[in-house]
Amino acid sequence: MSLSLAVSWVLPWVTGASVYMALNPRRAQGWIAAALGHGLVLGPLLAALATDVCARSDTTHAWTHAGWPLAAVMLLCGAIAWRRVRVTMPEMTPPPRVEKWKMALCAALLATLAWRAWIALREILLRPTFPWDAWDAWAVKSKTWFLLGHYAPFVPAHDWLALSPPEAYSGPAWSYPSALAWMQVWFASAAGGWVEPLVNLPWLALWVGMLLAHFGQWRALGLSASRALVAVYALGSLPLLTVHVALAGYADLWMAALFGLAVLAWLRWRRDGDSGQLVLALACAAVLPWLKLEGAVWLLLLAGVAGFAALPRRLRWRTLGIAAAIALVGAAVDRLPLPLLGLGWAKVGLTRIEVPVIGALSVRWHGSALAGVSMALFGQSNWNLLWWIAPAIVVWRWRELCAQEPLRLLGALLLACTLFLLFLFLFTDAARWAESYTAINRLLMHVVPATVSLMALLLRDVSLAPARGGTAPASSPHSHPE
Repeated sequence: MSLSLAVSWVLPWVTGASVYMALNPRRAQGWIAAALGHGLVLGPLLAALATDVCARSDTTHAWTHAGWPLAAVMLLCGAIAWRRVRVTMPEMTPPPRVEKWKMALCAALLATLAWRAWIALREILLRPTFPWDAWDAWAVKSKTWFLLGHYAPFVPAHDWLALSPPEAYSGPAWSYPSALAWMQVWFASAAGGWVEPLVNLPWLALWVGMLLAHFGQWRALGLSASRALVAVYALGSLPLLTVHVALAGYADLWMAALFGLAVLAWLRWRRDGDSGQLVLALACAAVLPWLKLEGAVWLLLLAGVAGFAALPRRLRWRTLGIAAAIALVGAAVDRLPLPLLGLGWAKVGLTRIEVPVIGALSVRWHGSALAGVSMALFGQSNWNLLWWIAPAIVVWRWRELCAQEPLRLLGALLLACTLFLLFLFLFTDAARWAESYTAINRLLMHVVPATVSLMALLLRDVSLAPARGGTAPASSPHSHPE
């Protein structure tokens, strides 16, 4: 590995970790894992932003142009983190003793995840970018800009035909966000050429970072180390997630990681009032539309639930009722406007939905897609038994879900996401994506880490040891602060 490629990896990672520690200096449980994990997730995106801003005129040497401002951010955030951590450093208490069988189980689970990572690494290094959307939507831009030596816009085909001589490029996915394309330009310039296995390695780092960051946040939210590791295994062992690591190039794994981390940071802010977690939640959520067009919808749903939670209790349901009435009236006259960051204003009606760039979708029942939706959730091997187990856990721990407001809010958010996906695939022209098993699984992936978080938090207080008399003690709904 060349020195430039090594620096291109270390610099974003340290920068991302420094940003996290500067925002969150309080050393809660899992603090180090959360910092390292967020560094692996946020660092490459910070490198992409620096490349977009500083290297458009010379993409061949993009990492040298973008590296200096990234290093400045690292030093600034590192200095802030050092000062704040020293001020807020609590007295460290020794961790509780872990039983040997739990240590052995956790070691076995980590070993299986390490083996998955090794297999995915070999797949990345052995193949170029796989066809379909990974190449057509994202890599086509980054490869064009890098080989061209400078930025060139991508425009609709009719605009490109009107140019003489053409000073732009076009393609089926010309309107897709460019965050991952700029990230690939960063790594290609550091590698000294367009070497696709090297520009696709960030997907493996993302998977590792997502697991580390979720572990750290779960620990801070009250999970024991062993239970957090079991939850990490439940997330990391899902087949489709590791497929998206091995067939690197898609934006869906990034969407899943950022949405899941935004939700956890928001929950921590709701519980502790930590402004650093609020900034982190806002940053992770704001990045979603920069990664993929669907990110605008997840951002809107998250903002809606967060806005509902921010209202005084006496006004929540009244405001929700007024908003629902306005939505129904607006849809009835085909003039309900919805703001979608990065797309503009969508127009929603009872029979038609118009989304800028994407086009119009007719609204009607597609019964033929129901089999595809059911098979994707319950019949295919993409998710192990996730969609069988998650509803069962919700039913089993219903009292716990109702007793704690953070869990209720997370449940409401996931319910809103589920209803949106069901509406999309059963009541619009997107039904063909469910019938062909294409986009349905990729869109489901976006909410999977948040779903695993809900399951882990619901099981946080379940006792593993039987009480006297041979029955397990019931957990208190308020055994942890909200």
